[in-house]
Amino acid sequence: HDFPDAADKSRGHAIRHRLAVDEIAVIPGDRPMNHLAQIVALAAAGAVGTLLRAGCTTAAVKIFGPSFPWGTLAANVIGSFAFGAITALTRGRGITPEQETVLLVGLLGGFTSYSSFAFQSVALLESGRAAAALAYMAVTNVAGLVAVWAGLRLYR
Repeated sequence: HDFPDAADKSRGHAIRHRLAVDEIAVIPGDRPMNHLAQIVALAAAGAVGTLLRAGCTTAAVKIFGPSFPWGTLAANVIGSFAFGAITALTRGRGITPEQETVLLVGLLGGFTSYSSFAFQSVALLESGRAAAALAYMAVTNVAGLVAVWAGLRLYR
C-alpha cells in the first residue's frame, strides 16, 4: 500500500501500524484472531455502525428537518472525529491490528466511510506528501461525483 509502516517495539516485537485501514491485518506472533471470528466481528461491528448511522440520520431529520442532508453531515463529522480519537487512543497501547480493523473498518465503516477518507488524507499531509494528499482528495471527490452522475444517467 501507499502508506509507511511504523514499528512499536514496546511489547518486545514489531507490530505494524498501518495508516491504511482497507485491509484485514494478520501478523505472525501477535496471536491473530481466527479468520472466521474476525469476519464475524467485522460484520457485527458493521451492523452496529449501520444502526448508529440510521439513528444519527433519524435524529438529525427530527431536529433540523429534511431540507438539508444534516444526518449525512453529522455522520461524516462524528465518524471522522471517532476515527482520529480511536486511532490516537489505541495505537501502541495493546490493541491488536485485528481489533483496530474491527473498530475502524467495521464499526466506523458501517457508520461512515468518509472517516477513512479524511484520516488517509490527513495521514498523507502529516507524512509530508501534500501533493499526493491534494490529488487523493480531488480525485476522490471528482471521481465520486462523476460516478454517481454516470450511475444515475445509465440507469434512469
